[in-house]
Amino acid sequence: MPVYNPTGSGSVHIDRALTQISIAWPTGSLAGAALFPSVTVQKQSDKYYIFGREGWLPESDYRAPGTAANEVTGAAVSTDTYYAQEHSLQIAVTDEERENADPPIAPDRDGTNIVTSKIMLGRERVMQTLATTAANYASANTVTLSGTSQWSDYANSDPISDLRTAKITINGRIFMDPNVAVIPYQVMAKLEDHPDFLERIKYSERAIFSPELLASILGFQKIVVPGVGINTANLGQPAALSYLWGKDVVVAWVPSSAGLRVPAFGYEFSWGGSGGGQAQYVDRWREDRRKSDVIRISRYYDVKLTALGDTGTADAGKAIAGYLIKAAVA
Repeated sequence: MPVYNPTGSGSVHIDRALTQISIAWPTGSLAGAALFPSVTVQKQSDKYYIFGREGWLPESDYRAPGTAANEVTGAAVSTDTYYAQEHSLQIAVTDEERENADPPIAPDRDGTNIVTSKIMLGRERVMQTLATTAANYASANTVTLSGTSQWSDYANSDPISDLRTAKITINGRIFMDPNVAVIPYQVMAKLEDHPDFLERIKYSERAIFSPELLASILGFQKIVVPGVGINTANLGQPAALSYLWGKDVVVAWVPSSAGLRVPAFGYEFSWGGSGGGQAQYVDRWREDRRKSDVIRISRYYDVKLTALGDTGTADAGKAIAGYLIKAAVA
């Protein structure tokens, strides 16, 4: 049912076909969702559990006849709050553009893809900033490489040892091995020729370096290689291009099934209350005075680190289910 828009723009309705185009927009070079799986929430703002470690606390399980069994407290010692902020952008598709297009749906599809790419890039930047800020990690869960320790120094660096340190550190905090590593394109390009890895793969069946082969060497379930770029120049100025994920490596524990009570490095809290249950949706309306249809894409979300150090310690509120290697290559 179209909804009247009090701005005078006409009627607004959620466009199901374009919503599917928006959801299906290719995200192969993005990595944020691999670290922050999406949890659908029923309310735009609410509380969520912070991963506690009661599962390792011994409990007395002796029950005397006629008495109730001791009850455990569950998997959380505290809570925090999220707020699924709306993120929206829109584009106008003019009548002239549509008249000159073949087929007519192309301008709508192209406009949807353009706006979707910007929404997804903004979301990726939020996740990248959260995951690559050293201050967000427990003190033992981050390191900055420099000089001969950087993996671009083939003679002296030891990337396998550095990544094993990341695994051991995380395991020592949550008793689970991390299963996901984000290794940006610039870092992976250097690792492809690193003698430590070439020595490991020369007797393998394919002997071709790949993220999958690296994952098998290091024991990760998934290695993601983000290659998305970003332009940091102001509009109208010469482009200032760089890789969004830069040269920082992130190792993390990410559960196979996301949930509000499931420990994880972090989550994206997605709310679809305004989109008929869709976390990301497209709506459109007609503006006759502009001779245009306006297509708008909206996504409500918040991104949080959820496995944090214990209250009352130096690492309180800091990530313990992840490990950050800053400046992995020169």
